[in-house]
Amino acid sequence: MRAVAASFNAIAMVALAFALTGGSFANVAANTQIWGSAAAAVTAAIVVLTNGPAALGWIAIGYILFAALLREPPALALLLLAVAYMPILSRPRGSLLSGIGLTVVTALLFRLVL
Repeated sequence: MRAVAASFNAIAMVALAFALTGGSFANVAANTQIWGSAAAAVTAAIVVLTNGPAALGWIAIGYILFAALLREPPALALLLLAVAYMPILSRPRGSLLSGIGLTVVTALLFRLVL
């Protein structure tokens, strides 16, 4: 069931990115926020589908959180996408708090770098 939910989230994000940008990669801001979130959603889904490293999935959620908070006002759809992946992904070191911490630190680092 987790695989179905993760796949749906990723497909929905890619469809949203395509609808919002018309499939274009010409706008740098859209690439960073929308297409970057779509790539992160696909990454998180692949982690779920392959039982990959949990930390990688939580880092992907961190990028989605970064993208959601990139502009004013925050992108509610991206915030909800990040929250939707939290119960689906395995916890790094078996701890939800570790996963959330990794997500927040990732979002902050991306904010500093980009």
